[in-house]
Amino acid sequence: MLQSERAHQPLSEEELNMLEAFLTSADSPEECMNSLEMIDGYLTAIVIGPEVVPEHRWIRYMLDPENLRETLFNSPEDEASITDLLNRHVLAIDAQFENDPDAFLPIYEMFSYSEEEERQIAIEEWALGFILGMELSHEAWQPLFSDESTAMLAGPLFVLGKVTEDYETMSQEEKDQMVDMLDESIIGIYAFWQQQAAEEGE
Repeated sequence: MLQSERAHQPLSEEELNMLEAFLTSADSPEECMNSLEMIDGYLTAIVIGPEVVPEHRWIRYMLDPENLRETLFNSPEDEASITDLLNRHVLAIDAQFENDPDAFLPIYEMFSYSEEEERQIAIEEWALGFILGMELSHEAWQPLFSDESTAMLAGPLFVLGKVTEDYETMSQEEKDQMVDMLDESIIGIYAFWQQQAAEEGE
């Protein structure tokens, strides 16, 4: 397979496992986002958000949010392989929204979990990752929250990420409804920013 073709291939299960192994190993910074679900949510926010975030900025925020380390990787080989995996995942997310946004699914929808609690934690981490992606470009995201109708699109993220206290007071049925709404919320957020870009281009 040519390098250019490989760059557009979604990560295989083996490659996802490699990425997760790095995130949870002693080689990664202690404060880094350390689950595939959180990374997927984070990168989804960056892909569909209102501004282009330079690679070095989103990788540093992902691996070293407190900006405590001079180097993020222990070797040039680690840096090359992990950066390649992350960039290919970004391209896969981007291709999904470019080609068929209505079919978007968060990565936790593609995994099976042995226990329901494990799945709930995965959803929470995905939502938190997306919120962190928004925080990385805090000012640029503000138009989404300037109108109540569009701000509501982010509601399931804040509830499922347990940023608000609503989750603890909800019935299981209400929590399930929030989970069901999340995919549509993300698609709605993508459509909002596409509309904003179209209006600015007129």
